[in-house]
Amino acid sequence: MGIDDPNLNRTDEVEEVIQPEEVDPLDLPPRKPSASAQEKMNAGASWMTIASMVSRILGVLYIMPWYNWMGEPHIANEANSLFNIGYSYYAIFLSITIAGVPDSIAKQMAYYNARGYYKTAKRLFKAGLALMTITGLVGGVLLWTFAPILAQSTPARDFDSVVLVIRSLVPALVVLPTISVIRGYFQGHQDMKPSAISQITEQILRVLYMLGAVYIIRVINNGEMVKAVTHSTFAAFVGALAALATLVFFFMRYRKGYNKEEELYAVKEETYVSSKNLLLEIVMIAIPFIVSGSAIELSRLVDTNTYMPIMERVSHLSHDQLINEYAIFGANANKLVTIIVSLAVAIGSTSIAVISATYSEEKRDIEAKLANKAQPRRIDRHAKHDFPETKGLIGHNLKLFSLVMFPSAIGMAVLAEPLYAIIFTHDPLGTSLLQLSAAVAVTMGLFSVLVAMLQAMSFFKDAIMGMVIGITLKLVLQAPFLAIFSTSGALLATGAAFIGIAIFYLWRLRVRINLSVVEVLNQIKGIALLSGAMGIATWLVNQFLRRTILSPGNSIVHQVAQIVIVAGVGVAVYVIGGLRFKLLDTLLGEKAKMLRAKLGMGRYDK
Repeated sequence: MGIDDPNLNRTDEVEEVIQPEEVDPLDLPPRKPSASAQEKMNAGASWMTIASMVSRILGVLYIMPWYNWMGEPHIANEANSLFNIGYSYYAIFLSITIAGVPDSIAKQMAYYNARGYYKTAKRLFKAGLALMTITGLVGGVLLWTFAPILAQSTPARDFDSVVLVIRSLVPALVVLPTISVIRGYFQGHQDMKPSAISQITEQILRVLYMLGAVYIIRVINNGEMVKAVTHSTFAAFVGALAALATLVFFFMRYRKGYNKEEELYAVKEETYVSSKNLLLEIVMIAIPFIVSGSAIELSRLVDTNTYMPIMERVSHLSHDQLINEYAIFGANANKLVTIIVSLAVAIGSTSIAVISATYSEEKRDIEAKLANKAQPRRIDRHAKHDFPETKGLIGHNLKLFSLVMFPSAIGMAVLAEPLYAIIFTHDPLGTSLLQLSAAVAVTMGLFSVLVAMLQAMSFFKDAIMGMVIGITLKLVLQAPFLAIFSTSGALLATGAAFIGIAIFYLWRLRVRINLSVVEVLNQIKGIALLSGAMGIATWLVNQFLRRTILSPGNSIVHQVAQIVIVAGVGVAVYVIGGLRFKLLDTLLGEKAKMLRAKLGMGRYDK
């Protein structure tokens, strides 16, 4: 029996699809002994964060030789811009074909596994594989066909080069949807390790192929820049094959364990869900994930298609200067801040299965209590029901986000000058745009975490509405901000758009589950203060080094030394402060006590 409660699911019709029957909690199998929800979230977040960090760091480190082998700085910038243009459209098509599938599969498998419906979960996985194989082929054909149209308004010198680069990404687009389903399968079992390791192997093989191809084409054969960029983008397919091989290995290795779990906890499935309905579940849940998950890529696509036309009207910069400045903020700085944005994406994706299962259980308990009442009062049916465990997980997730994102963004902003110089070249404009990009990355990261949690609870309409609000803000603010702030205006418009989305999402969580935003802010206040203290300390040390020992434009050895010293100070301040005020306990758990004891800070545990 459902309840007429606007705070549960009145505006989310898809709930009727994903819950074929109401199950009495007393009829469920005994809860198997396992880690708590927060421990699962921490473990999953750790694996996904490590994978994201390793993958993104590899994705940045390759740029140094790649950039140098491309040739002169202006040629390398143009190559990076061409690479980024191709990836922008590829990312949108990838979002359309797979963005919602891992999360959809994970959410539904967690739902069915929690009820002991293991056979249905298996059929869901097989249906997803079939669907994504077809989707990958269709997506590849569409990207190949529409490449000439997509290339028309891009900030590139040569139309044919853009078409070639876009089409080189078609093979990867065909394979990755299948990979996404397998990752969703593991995440549905709340096991992030296979997905994490597959991301690392994918990136390693991609980078190796890319660097090998560019070195042979540009350095040994003195070949064309466009050919080198094309092989660099084709490397995504090589990486995808490595990821697929890794996931198949883990699938074979874990299969017996999953079968044993099914034997122990499976229950009789009174309701048979047809393959057609299983596919419908995947699609209906994936569509909102696709739409809202594309927000970051759509904001970048707005820059790709509007930056040149607007700036040609409102600025006095030449065409070549505009191409160079777009490359700096749209490609160069973007590659660096992607590292910290990926941390938030990892935390958000980890939370989906855990929050989905917890919210589902709490919601079912509320419905069961009302169902046991002969005449449930209207005030009961329309009350703002509390979801204490779900709210606790949301607060915990936002604390994890703050612990990782705040110091990462501040550290990148402080070290923007040597970071940009080492990877690209010394450039004051590049430094300032990277600093601004680091700040904007926090707003993107907050969006990634909030939208994942909303969708874990099936609040799909809220997720989509927030994205619509954000993209509308971006489109409205783009022209005036570019006119007022020049190139920086594009980043400011993006930041304002994602702040607007975050405000809307927090308001909806307040309405839906009675989440106290003030309480959440109080929970992360200490993290913000500690991150600020770390930022001040690192800025002072950085200024001292720049003014006395390591002036701007010094050798790469000096720049590396500057990064190591300043980062070392930042880590020391953050870790010691986090242990002293028990802020890192959220992430480290009992290990935090051990570290305090080793550092002579055990008295703070008394």
